[in-house]
Amino acid sequence: MKNIAVVTVLVAGLLFGGKKEVVGLSEPVKPIGNLNTQEKAEYTDKGTAPKVIKEYVTPDGVCKIKVNEAYYDVTLDEEKASPYDAGIAYGKAIKEVFPDYCEVFEPYIWENIKAAFPGVKDDFKPAEERMNKLFATVDDHYKQEIQGIAKGLGLKSQGLVEDGVLSAEEFTIIQMIPDCLRQESCSGLSMWGKKTETGDMLAVRCLEWILGSDMDMCKIHSVVHIINGEKSITNIGFLGLMDGISGVSDNGLFAAILDVGTDQEYDTEGKECYSFAVRHILETYDNAKEAGEYMVANSAKYTFSHIIMLTDGKESYCAEDACGQAQKSGKAFSILRDNKTPIMKNVEWDSPDSLCTVNSYLSEGNYDLMSGYEVNAVRFAKYNKWVKDTDKFTLAKVKNMMTQELVHNKVHGSSVVPTVHRDSLTQMILLDYHEGSVQVAFTGVDGVKDKPVFYEVTDFIP
Repeated sequence: MKNIAVVTVLVAGLLFGGKKEVVGLSEPVKPIGNLNTQEKAEYTDKGTAPKVIKEYVTPDGVCKIKVNEAYYDVTLDEEKASPYDAGIAYGKAIKEVFPDYCEVFEPYIWENIKAAFPGVKDDFKPAEERMNKLFATVDDHYKQEIQGIAKGLGLKSQGLVEDGVLSAEEFTIIQMIPDCLRQESCSGLSMWGKKTETGDMLAVRCLEWILGSDMDMCKIHSVVHIINGEKSITNIGFLGLMDGISGVSDNGLFAAILDVGTDQEYDTEGKECYSFAVRHILETYDNAKEAGEYMVANSAKYTFSHIIMLTDGKESYCAEDACGQAQKSGKAFSILRDNKTPIMKNVEWDSPDSLCTVNSYLSEGNYDLMSGYEVNAVRFAKYNKWVKDTDKFTLAKVKNMMTQELVHNKVHGSSVVPTVHRDSLTQMILLDYHEGSVQVAFTGVDGVKDKPVFYEVTDFIP
């Protein structure tokens, strides 16, 4: 493992910092910079208050959307309406604040469908069959919300047809990207105790997502506050999507999905959506351990293998959830990993009061996407070095750590070295359990910035 990181860094050093001649070139390669950004930012522990451009509230008061400069802040009050009626209000509100929503979203949906079904050219019934089987397993509460939003948007049932008009079916399948189509690639880190200045937990989650050829998803970042008594949560994701990509409950339970490929045949028979299971645990549990145990216990039922990052301020876990096919093959197993769980022998982690995850299982003996997988090995090695080299973290130090790299470091179209802060970053989420605050850096339509703005988006009871 160590060798992979070292080789990559050596190559990067030759390209950017060395003056050695390369055979076949008429003149030596000239240094053009290094792999650290030259941009500066005066980060503090506090986030930036979002600038509100406009605000819309439905006549019944069920849905309020603030159009901020970087994202939509949505409040959906399900104490005032049924899930279906709340969905209708949300759909109508979306039309008011973003009239082109349907026009923008439909091409993006088809990019995802075609990527998931590369061998299909005309008849997308296989995609529709997959969607119908999975959507049938979704909790009725969430179904009602989604069907209500479709109604509020004025969508009609006309199947999966690429015609420039968003259909109810297309809107349904995009609700299940991680389960039905799959595309996320992420990382995460939590620290506490001796690694933080206050002793309280700090956490960061990097969401990487297919943004669309026109950066479509960067136009619909959202923070959705769902008010529903003890089940109240905040979902951090995209306008109109109701599953659990990243979210935090009012009492500070945080959960986020990460992709792990375990090389098995896709199967929908008897399967369920893990992304909606994430929303369920946020609404049901008040601690990371019980939430993680639920995910592990049900892991065989999910379509794809994955990791769930979990924090609650007191404990941090990674639910390494292997799907049923991977478990039966003996390639992988499900386990709730914490900082005391033995990890793979060729992987090093040197800071006890912390837990890190990338797109690979790390528990000893589990499916290995570290050895030979540079993107995971290098990112994990970087996290390890950064955390080890800093005595105690504040949130400002976390921001500086996470934004120290040159995001766009490609030569001839390929990255010189894998970065943690990557050009596929969609949202970087920070949690401060001392203050009970959540901050997010959102990638805009002009791409990932080396030094982004971190917005204060919500709070919770620490």
